[in-house]
Amino acid sequence: MVALAGALFNALSGSGWGRALLLRQPALFTLGAFSDEGPSEERLAATSWKSVFFGRGWSDATPDSPPSASFDRAATVLVSGPEPGYIATALMFLSMARFIKEERRRLPIVGGVFTPGGLVGSGGAAAITALVDALRAVGIRFEVEEALHATDDSRTQLGVWGPPAAARSKL
Repeated sequence: MVALAGALFNALSGSGWGRALLLRQPALFTLGAFSDEGPSEERLAATSWKSVFFGRGWSDATPDSPPSASFDRAATVLVSGPEPGYIATALMFLSMARFIKEERRRLPIVGGVFTPGGLVGSGGAAAITALVDALRAVGIRFEVEEALHATDDSRTQLGVWGPPAAARSKL
């Protein structure tokens, strides 16, 4: 069945009239998965997202004294929120724009074009905490699952990435 659907899609997408037909009848060719009407309010309300971030670093690293040993600290943070496509994305973009407009004095970088993370990160822990608070105020949740702790995990060597051993067992 999947092979037949793929062959039909491939044949139709290869010509102008076929692409026009696919675009005019999305519900028919996706068996109802997509339509021109978009998601219902109920579907938006019932949808959410969650991302897990595994952080590793050094307890004594500074810009003037980069570390040469393996990581010795680790943390796990869960970030989640409402429906990601229509709701959470808009909330995050608006929160970031408002934060940059209202808190620009906290951010020491001048001139140029910056990524939002780099710009806010330049303000240090206070700016990052203020942005997290602004995101929390609009419904984006930040939960520390494993607080910053010492680690001796063998995967913490420089250049090796992945979740801590305790978190790997939960995945």
